[in-house]
Amino acid sequence: MSQEQDKIFFRNFTLTLAFIAAMMIAFYVIADMVTNEGENAKTNVNTISVAELTKPVGQVAVAGKESENTIVQNEIVADASAVGKSISGESVYNGLCVNCHGIAALAAMIPQVGDVAVWGPRIKKGTDVLYANAINGYTGELGMMPAKGGNPALSDEEVKAAVDYIISQVQ
Repeated sequence: MSQEQDKIFFRNFTLTLAFIAAMMIAFYVIADMVTNEGENAKTNVNTISVAELTKPVGQVAVAGKESENTIVQNEIVADASAVGKSISGESVYNGLCVNCHGIAALAAMIPQVGDVAVWGPRIKKGTDVLYANAINGYTGELGMMPAKGGNPALSDEEVKAAVDYIISQVQ
């Protein structure tokens, strides 16, 4: 009887391993089709080099020492205010505010751009209140907003432009 139980065990174990192997192959084929990495996609060679993909985005700057290879990022909102460029409300929003006000998973705690039901009562309080809350910070029932969205380098005008952009997306 022991040999018969062993045969049953090995047969079931072999079938289980075969099933797992078949599932792995099926998942691989499905993933390959979904990501479009099949034979057709392999013929399209990406022209971006590895060096370009892995180049550094910045360097360490030591006070008092100048570097020949200074890399400046154009996307940082604080740098634009330092050189006197005017920043649109949309670029301030996309550079900073979207990190909280653009994440749908945070909608229960943070008002999302375009949500008329949530922004309507806030807008009715007036733009001056919205400006003050955005510039000075705000602590409410659901949470808090840091002053200037956590970027003290933003000017009041840039924060107001971002608030105006958010309001324009609701109306």
